[in-house]
Amino acid sequence: MYINRVLRQITYAIYQKRPAMQEEMRTNYRIERVNGGLLCDLWFLTVGCLHDAKGGCVMCNYGKGNGSPNQKKILDELQNIIERLPWEFEDFLLTPSGSMLDEREVSREMREKLIYLLHKVKTKRFIVESRVDTITDEGIDFVKRILPKAEKYIEIGVESSDDWILKNCLNKGTVFSQFENAVDRIHKKGVCVTANIGLGFPFMSERAAVRYATQAVKDSLQAGADSIVVFPYHIKKGTLLDVMYQNGLYEPVSLWSLVKMLRDFSEKDLKKIQISWYKDYFGEERSYIYRSPTTCPKCRHQVMDTLDRYRDEQDFTHIETLSHMTCDCQKEWQKRMQQQTDEIDINNVLKKYHILARIYGISKEVSERGEQVMYREFLRR
Repeated sequence: MYINRVLRQITYAIYQKRPAMQEEMRTNYRIERVNGGLLCDLWFLTVGCLHDAKGGCVMCNYGKGNGSPNQKKILDELQNIIERLPWEFEDFLLTPSGSMLDEREVSREMREKLIYLLHKVKTKRFIVESRVDTITDEGIDFVKRILPKAEKYIEIGVESSDDWILKNCLNKGTVFSQFENAVDRIHKKGVCVTANIGLGFPFMSERAAVRYATQAVKDSLQAGADSIVVFPYHIKKGTLLDVMYQNGLYEPVSLWSLVKMLRDFSEKDLKKIQISWYKDYFGEERSYIYRSPTTCPKCRHQVMDTLDRYRDEQDFTHIETLSHMTCDCQKEWQKRMQQQTDEIDINNVLKKYHILARIYGISKEVSERGEQVMYREFLRR
């Protein structure tokens, strides 16, 4: 089983209390500089991620669906947005509020209309996001048909390459071998693969989170990923990370941890490693994010500006610049990291599970049975 039943029960309870997206929030887009050009991220509302609706990933809140969104209104709004985008893009990312290749979210009929709607977009690379367990041959063929002249990428939320972390820390509902198999299937059809890797896994120290995120990047490249995107986790309302933060069980990582992680790769590997969502692109008024990875006010602007330059230019010297910066908050971060272990402390994990089980009224019998399974699987890692 890929699911920790206790963790799923908790995340399902959180999902049930999360307010649904308002009907008028059907579409959105943002534009930023990436890879020496412009990226457009075009988003539209669906019924939402179906894994999320069962009790999903601990960090995600892409939007809880509210019945079946009005497809005609969504398509009309998307068309209006596209008509206002005269630029040629380096990357064009089309993202529903879940998985693009899940037919229960994005029907075949909707796919056909999206192919027509996007036919005038000019971009070097076209990207969709989807959970690994929603990828089918038909879905890959759909991606190939959009914008025939563009390079095609399917972006997959790998998060971690450690199956124990995927199950017991992230509630991902998948295992790493599914990603390895998907890479082969996607490549056989001439489409590229991007692996999204998370930084800031809960239930462990920040130092351990850096270690396991770094390993996930290496394993994903070894599995054949054409590119990597590292995502430091924000705290979003209506997620388990939100609950853990409110109860003193979680803090976002420092951006210095992101710098350290990138610094551990060679300049050659960094050509394939991009970063994203190290900041909130939408701002307080339009975002579910209310706490983010950061540094201190004294150095924050310089750190963010240098990270922006790295995202745009993919130039290793920007990482070198950050690694040689000095600030009081960096010294505090270094001291904190030195005091931490880079291993998963199973006793600390179980302690946090005890607290969460009490908060959500999970019976002692169910809780203890789940913890026994988790502990046995940890010893077999």
